[in-house]
Amino acid sequence: MHQTITSLLIIDPQYDFYDVPLNEQLTLGAPPNTISPSLPVPHSWEDAQRLATFINNQQNKINNIVVTLDSHHEYDIAHTIYWQNKHDQHPAPFTLISHQNIVDGLWQPTNLEHLGHVLEYTQFLEKTGKYSLIIWPTHCIINSVGHTIVAPIQTAIDAWEKQTALSRHTISKGENPHTEHYGGCEAEYPLLDDIKTQFDPQLTALVIQSDRVFISGQALSHCVASTIEQMVDKLPLADINKLTLLIDTTSPVAGFEQQAKVFIEKMEILGVNIANTTDIMAG
Repeated sequence: MHQTITSLLIIDPQYDFYDVPLNEQLTLGAPPNTISPSLPVPHSWEDAQRLATFINNQQNKINNIVVTLDSHHEYDIAHTIYWQNKHDQHPAPFTLISHQNIVDGLWQPTNLEHLGHVLEYTQFLEKTGKYSLIIWPTHCIINSVGHTIVAPIQTAIDAWEKQTALSRHTISKGENPHTEHYGGCEAEYPLLDDIKTQFDPQLTALVIQSDRVFISGQALSHCVASTIEQMVDKLPLADINKLTLLIDTTSPVAGFEQQAKVFIEKMEILGVNIANTTDIMAG
């Protein structure tokens, strides 16, 4: 008899992306020296609570847990210190940088050796309909608190590992400072000299090997959307139908709600299932 294989993919469930309440925030030394998340997604703390409840409830039904981790350096193409204007000032967070901005000299890379690269990079983003280059608050720095999995989800994963005698699989993305890496399969601009920015088949293989794949994480408008789109682009309909986005465990970045809505509508048309954790647990 065939054993049903159920997998859970959690995209970037990291401290920096969650609106952790002040009394739950991690501290540096003694309180009140709390460490605030740098890029908190509205309602994400409640998302984390619901996902943790789901993992605990479905503990013996989940065969695999795969976690992607956004992993950056301070010096990163989407961080402020990568860029400067003619007055040697760095852009503020949430600044958009277009190809024309660079051509006009409004923004240039701090290290001018990368001028040719950023011109090619931004031109590629715009020609292929990728996300516009946006400067994010510095986030998910490797080995920082912000890089760690947020507590409710980490605790639930730990309990699953103890109960099942299995271990989660982790996929890191974003280490290359010269390309953004929203999706768990591929960077926005794959680099010929860095295989880790090129298409990674691990997630599509997970789907092929599973009967059902639940998907959660942050943020719905960016890394979750990009990962699912990259998977769907490579999978046949029969495998796309295995995907279920747990919609009550993921939220969009503030200001990108419409982008998330359009993404969900598109995925439903393509065959991705959209469900609440409560519906799955009740079934």
